[in-house]
Order: sequence, then structure tokens, then C-alpha cells
Amino acid sequence: MRSELGGGNTARPSVVVDTRVIAHRGAPRVAPENTLAAIRAAAAAGASWVEVDVKLTADRQPVIIHDDKVDRTTNGKGFVAGLGFEDIRRLDARAHFGPEFAGIQIPTLRELLETVLELDLGLQLELKPTAGDDVETAEVALAQLKDIWPASRGRLFVSSFSIRSIHAAARLMPEVPRCFAVCVPPRDPRALLEETRCQLLHCIVDLFDADAEARVSASGIEYGLAVVNDLTRGRQLIAGGAQTLITDIPDLAV
Repeated sequence: MRSELGGGNTARPSVVVDTRVIAHRGAPRVAPENTLAAIRAAAAAGASWVEVDVKLTADRQPVIIHDDKVDRTTNGKGFVAGLGFEDIRRLDARAHFGPEFAGIQIPTLRELLETVLELDLGLQLELKPTAGDDVETAEVALAQLKDIWPASRGRLFVSSFSIRSIHAAARLMPEVPRCFAVCVPPRDPRALLEETRCQLLHCIVDLFDADAEARVSASGIEYGLAVVNDLTRGRQLIAGGAQTLITDIPDLAV
């Protein structure tokens, strides 16, 4: 299927990600973010890659949730890192969605990986530590990832805003590509990737102005932008050199 963003989904051997679009936390406009329902909705909309966030509970169980606290996306309150796994699993994770999603749970990392493999999707696994457990988040999550994800499959990379998580990932699974995520686009993108031992850079689109685009594109690195939900803007960013867009609208490119 041709992509209106340009370039389609044809594999490009020089880059890690072989698609223009990564579905951000699944399809969060259709189903509760970072849930199995959101992943299935993204696949149904045509996504070939998804992005999810993994954090640790108080008893060091890896679960799929973005925020430090459960307050925004569940009917509970408190830090993920302060709640035990059984407490987390009792929460209703439908957020603002209606009764059709009543009782939906925060997934475990194992459930998420099995679903992604079942749907034959690519995966961006973002290590999202609560400040202070950066290394532990990487160690626990990547041990499970290594156990479940077929070594020869590919279509996987690990990302984080945490340099400690990224360095742990390089030590634990050196064969898996890594992506460093930043809010402010770096002055020297290639030097940053060398320093962080990463193959990709992701930037927040809100701070990605024309100067940043020229600088990052000229560096020759592989980079993506988050979160892009406008087709016209997406076309401009791809034309400017971005390889991928992370979006809440999985069918943005169709």
C-alpha cells in the first residue's frame, strides 16, 4: 500500500525502522493507551510498528504504562513504583473511555510482547524508569524481552530518555538497536549518538524548528519525531529528512 507520507513501507536496509509511522502507545484515540486493545486497534488500522512504555512495580514486575503515576490512565492513585503488581492488576485502565472497556487492565510486558508477536508487528520498547530505578528497569525488562523475542526476528529497538537505561541496554542486549530520546534537538546529533551508543535519535516535534531540522538532517543519522498527528506536517517532516513519525493515528500514512 502506498504511503501518502512518501516512500511507502518499503524496507530501507540502511535504517533500523522499515516504516514511516510508529503507532504511539497503540491507537490511543480508539482504545486506552498502552493496552492490548490499543495494540490490536493499531494493527487493525494498518500499523506495522507500535511503541509502548515499560515501567517497574514496587515488586519489580514490568508493566506497560507511560506515567510515573497511575492517576491519569486508571481509576487508582499513586506511583507505579510504589504499588505492588497485584494492586496494579486490580486497576481499571480504561481512562476516559466508555463502558465497552470496563475492567481493562494494565498489561504485563509478557502479554504485550506475545500480542505484538502474534500480530506480526515491529516494536519500539521505551524504557520508562521512575527516576532512580533506571538500571533496574532495563535489567528486568530486557531479561524478559530476551527470553520472549526471537533472536533472529529483528523489527525491534529499545529507546529511552534515560542515559543510564540506554547504557544498561547496550550492556545487556548489544545486538538490539537503541534509540536516545530528547526534548531539545542536539547541536551535534552524530556526536550524541556516539556518546550514548545509540543508532537512532527521537526528538519531540514541538521543539523541532527549521534550524533543528537542517542540523539533524544534515548529520545523516536516522531520526524520528514524536508526536505527529497532522498529515500535512508529517509530509513536511519526511521531506525534510525524518525517517519515521511517532503518531497517535496509526493510519496517518495510509
